[in-house]
Amino acid sequence: MKTTESYTAQLGQFIRYVLLPAVPRLAWWALGLLGFSWLNLLLLAELWPHHPQAETWFAAGFMLCLALLPWLGVYTAQRLISRVRRWWWRSFWRLVTIGGYLAGVVALFALLIGVMVSS
Repeated sequence: MKTTESYTAQLGQFIRYVLLPAVPRLAWWALGLLGFSWLNLLLLAELWPHHPQAETWFAAGFMLCLALLPWLGVYTAQRLISRVRRWWWRSFWRLVTIGGYLAGVVALFALLIGVMVSS
């Protein structure tokens, strides 16, 4: 990158050439299913009035994707560590990895507690 480029141009290049190729395909599927489940839960009365089990299925898909996203974020951050040049950026992505592991464990416990309470 040229040093004369603006910060927004540098950020755009980082997102386009470094971040997006590092995101795994499963993360895009999980984000799509999360949005699909959220919209179906939001419009449940209009789209699924005669299917009482629809709420259960879409809520399960929503929770599964929420539990999966921190782990996919960790995988993405681990892939980014080898792609950045400066040591402080590598340290930053290592910290993001540690935070993602913590968020994944918390999300997993929250999901397990939610399943046990609803049973």
